[in-house]
Amino acid sequence: MENPEFDPKDYENAFNQSYDEKHEEFEKITNQKLIISLIGSVNAGKSSTINALTGKNYTEVKARAGWTKDVSIYELSKGVYIADTPGLFDIDSDVSKKASDFVENTADIILYFINAASGMTAHEKKAFQEIDKLGKPVILVLNKIDALDPNERVDVLNQIREEVGYSAIAISSKTGEGVQQLHSEIAKTLETIGKELLFLKVSKYKEQSVKKLINIATTAAAAVGALPIPGADIVALTGIQTTLALKIAYIYDFEPSKQDVMKIVASTVTGSVGKQISRWAITALKAAGWIPGAQFVEIATMAVASAVAASMTFAFGWACNAYYKSGMVINLDDLSKMFDDLYKKHKAENEVQKV
Repeated sequence: MENPEFDPKDYENAFNQSYDEKHEEFEKITNQKLIISLIGSVNAGKSSTINALTGKNYTEVKARAGWTKDVSIYELSKGVYIADTPGLFDIDSDVSKKASDFVENTADIILYFINAASGMTAHEKKAFQEIDKLGKPVILVLNKIDALDPNERVDVLNQIREEVGYSAIAISSKTGEGVQQLHSEIAKTLETIGKELLFLKVSKYKEQSVKKLINIATTAAAAVGALPIPGADIVALTGIQTTLALKIAYIYDFEPSKQDVMKIVASTVTGSVGKQISRWAITALKAAGWIPGAQFVEIATMAVASAVAASMTFAFGWACNAYYKSGMVINLDDLSKMFDDLYKKHKAENEVQKV
């Protein structure tokens, strides 16, 4: 019986199918709005923290009209807004109530800022307790820790924990200390409400975020254990890879067409490099005990399939990162070589042991 060969057309057809399914799901996520509410005194370093997280100075953007005069809204990117809410500290109870209503009804996440130099004041404690009652995701940010020595930092953090029962994230928006930890906490919190991608789109830490997505997709692909040969679950694998490509594109602020994604696929998975990978897979399967027309040796086959699917997805993810990070102008031959090198490297580092 003739050995099954890698059919690029089958794989591309599966990608087409996956794109149509995943793109519709993806649009529902990316068509949402994300509103990050900033609460804290004027000297707590709110704008400098957003600048440290995103590389954008929102105060240079004209505030949007039509929301409420007690809250200033700034659009960082399409669908992503910063809401500065100084009204919560207003002595006018009517103004404070309007600001509180805005946070309760509109904000997705609250960053509550404390100036490390003064610690949490009685007024800030009261305002925080009122915010906490709203049931919104809230992160306490202790900013300007560069002004304190290590012992003083511990004292202030302990004071905050004792006062409100929350642990604050200590940062210095001036030096950058703690900013990545704050970034991770924001992303993790937004993931619970399905809005982390909107934040990652404006994040300064794009590649670190992409790395996490690639690792998750690689693990998922290994679990699928799909091989690009007849009888394999190609659709499941291409679904993982399509979703990964769409997420990476979005993080770099691109909305890719099907043609854009297929261009990457053709340069990597279904190109000459992809065919070589498939030939390696078939050779490995035969070595594991597979005979065309007969049953696979189950454990060995699953191990090989898992390794191929994982390494393909890992290499494909980083190829997507390079493509969109470059602004979609990277030479496709270079992309193909990158895929090949990364595939071999990942496979070598995670070599399947013979059964």
